[in-house]
Amino acid sequence: MTDKFDDLSKRDFLQAIGILGGSAAMLSAMGAFDKSIASDMTEPPEMHTDGTGKKIVILGAGLAGMVLGLELSKKGYEVEILEARSFAGGRCQTSRKGTVIHEIGGERQVCDFDNNQYVNHGPWRIAQEHHSVLHYCHSLNVELQPMINQSAQTYIYSEQAEGALKGKRIRHVHAEIDRHGNIFELLAKCASDGSLDDKMNAEDRDRLLEHLKATGLIDRKELNYVAGRARGFESYPGAAMNFGKFSEPYDFSELLKVRVGTRYDTADHPAVMFQPIGGMDMIAKGLFNALPKGMVKFNKEVTNILQTDSGAVISYFDTETGAETRATGDYCISTIPFSVLTTIDNDFADDMITALKSPRSAPAYKIGLQFDRRFWEKDEMIYGGVTQTDIPGNRIISYPSNDLHSPHGGVLLADYEFGAQAVQNSNLSNAERIEQALSAGEKVHPGHYRKHYNGKAMSMAWHKEKYSLAGWVGWSARGRVRQLPTILKGERRVLFSGNGISPILDGWQAGAIEGAWYTMQDLDKRIAQS
Repeated sequence: MTDKFDDLSKRDFLQAIGILGGSAAMLSAMGAFDKSIASDMTEPPEMHTDGTGKKIVILGAGLAGMVLGLELSKKGYEVEILEARSFAGGRCQTSRKGTVIHEIGGERQVCDFDNNQYVNHGPWRIAQEHHSVLHYCHSLNVELQPMINQSAQTYIYSEQAEGALKGKRIRHVHAEIDRHGNIFELLAKCASDGSLDDKMNAEDRDRLLEHLKATGLIDRKELNYVAGRARGFESYPGAAMNFGKFSEPYDFSELLKVRVGTRYDTADHPAVMFQPIGGMDMIAKGLFNALPKGMVKFNKEVTNILQTDSGAVISYFDTETGAETRATGDYCISTIPFSVLTTIDNDFADDMITALKSPRSAPAYKIGLQFDRRFWEKDEMIYGGVTQTDIPGNRIISYPSNDLHSPHGGVLLADYEFGAQAVQNSNLSNAERIEQALSAGEKVHPGHYRKHYNGKAMSMAWHKEKYSLAGWVGWSARGRVRQLPTILKGERRVLFSGNGISPILDGWQAGAIEGAWYTMQDLDKRIAQS
């Protein structure tokens, strides 16, 4: 059966299924349209009920909580947001001068970066298909700039490879062109000598051969890979008789031993992405400034979540004054990360507790180092992009896309780890974290990394951050099929939202925002039925 619905009829059809069968049924129907938890919505969903006279208590002033507060208030709901931190944004955090990070059991860090520079500890980049994030950037006047995600002159560096390229810096462009060139040569020769005749028809074989020749990477007669202008120069041409010298390709056998940088990024990691000017937390600041004044109550740590037949009762205390208070509402929407939520006293049903504990809490670690000179640009022609390594404990180095050519140095995202390696790095002292990053960086940028490090750094281990306990919620394929529907059904008067109900967008800001949009629709249905 072909999909003949237009966007309006799809929306009405899904709403009808939701009213009749609940959120789990609607999720299943959305899946049939390939719409479930997908970042293809360009604006918030339309809500049909009037919220006047209804109060919603939202737990957490991260992106999901603030999106809910903003959109629900437009429909007349009274909204109260309880936030345990002293600031809004949740995991959308940026370290700049004055930022304080104090992990559980760790040392207190106070950022003292110079020249208004920063490092994004949470979200790092915005994909072009994340329309939900772009919607709020545009509507809230959060100015964006290109984020250079892939840059030809960055490096791959392998200590694990055996052979001549072990411990050698290899430009991404050189590795890519050499790999493709050699593969094209082999494929062209197979097409030419009849080796592909049993795999494709003659017409397609000839077209393939012409395509390979047209790439410019192989000689049109001999079909050999020839390094040329695509790979670039070893010494650059100039005026008069200076014609330059092409760089020499790596031996293909040796290059095949280097496994770093071989895996293609997913489609949401293109060469050019986006970032807010001034730091990723500008999105959080934009949302907060758009909320009605006083909606968010800071330093309010939730201690208990209870439900009645007509509402929810949330107990919390003020982390500054110690005062204990209760908030009541017709509904409570929790955007608290599941790993934190399950440590809070509540009256949830057993199957809900099981479901909330089902996804794994993904450890994540980042460290930023500030340098007094942009040596990566001035000396090595690297403008943005990422260097990849297999150095234990230092998987990447990411170069800033902002302030290009600045005389004031810059901050590198000196490492980003997740999983077991993030845990190992987080167990180091601050000084050890810095030294590990410096030691790895010096291998990639010998003579520059230590020399130009100005002594200022900030690191974040999200699994040790009290109100996160993880970088994101990580669902298994089995878990999201078996347990996510339970969470989507919610409790009697408690709904769950944010990144945790967006399993394919885990770790992305779009996951938090579109989780909030989903919950808006669910609440709209519930209010309509009440």
